[in-house]
Amino acid sequence: MVDDYRLACNACGRCCNSAPTLSLRELFRHRHRFVGALTIQRVPKRRIGERTRTAGRAHALDADDVAAFDALANALFHRTRGAGDEWIALTLQGYDYPSFGRCPALADDGRCSVHADKPSICGAVPLDPMLPDRLQSRVLAGRREEAAWLGARCIVGADDGTASVDAASAIPLVTAGQVADRAALDTFRDALAFERAVWRDAVFASLIDGGPQVREALSRLAPGGYLTMSIVPVLLAVASVSAHCRVLCIDFIDAQCTLIDARVEAALVRRRLEDRPATRELRGFAAALERARHALAAMPTATATATATATATATATATASTRADAPRIDAWLDDRHDFGVLTA
Repeated sequence: MVDDYRLACNACGRCCNSAPTLSLRELFRHRHRFVGALTIQRVPKRRIGERTRTAGRAHALDADDVAAFDALANALFHRTRGAGDEWIALTLQGYDYPSFGRCPALADDGRCSVHADKPSICGAVPLDPMLPDRLQSRVLAGRREEAAWLGARCIVGADDGTASVDAASAIPLVTAGQVADRAALDTFRDALAFERAVWRDAVFASLIDGGPQVREALSRLAPGGYLTMSIVPVLLAVASVSAHCRVLCIDFIDAQCTLIDARVEAALVRRRLEDRPATRELRGFAAALERARHALAAMPTATATATATATATATATATASTRADAPRIDAWLDDRHDFGVLTA
């Protein structure tokens, strides 16, 4: 296994083949660009001796690999009830028509229109912040075999010279098996950890307490599989934090409804059969957002938390007046830098 990789990016856009994963803060920032959805993924526990195959070679996970998986999963995800041998990952995902095969932020010339303020996942790619640092070499080896990356020749191993640009200008990704610059990985992970107390704990609780049908749907998820649903449970949880958060959520809903209408209208003009499932889902998102907007707009500030909690099936238990972390969450979602450290 090669333990040294560099990135020789030529801005070809091959890695920008779908809408990105975003924090809620980033989604609020880019609310006119990305349709937001809640993604629920089943994360299985890794086992010592479990074998993976990358770059034509099989690799077995050792005790240190498994320990690293467990540590990262415990920090970022939620343990399922029962045997306790797996996790549920709750993330926010940009949603768009798969037939496009490209990120909605790409301009007509193929360049990123939000590059100066891009989501943190975009800065981390081709590394994967959802996997431990010690396995990033295998991540990169696997990327080079993926169809989406064929021809890009941007991930350069120490033992080859396949870069499409001068290798001397390539950026180190992994050196001697160690991630060369962890800043982008840390930014993504820190946001996921911060937002655990903002909305992820509350939404996870609502899913677990959502009755047998919800639990059965989660149990049917294959290991590594995921569900995509409306972002409304997230917004209802966040709106309960403070009056300011409620205003931010209403503004976000207005922007999202306008964006969804534009996306659906454009799809109807294209008249592509494969777009119909996405159109149905987007219309469902819009309907759910409209209902949430009416509920939030009619909510008296003093009772915002109680009403939002009931609507979201008890997604939060603290009130806006008693949440000591409300100012920090307000600052976080406002994209200010005075949010400090948020504890779960």
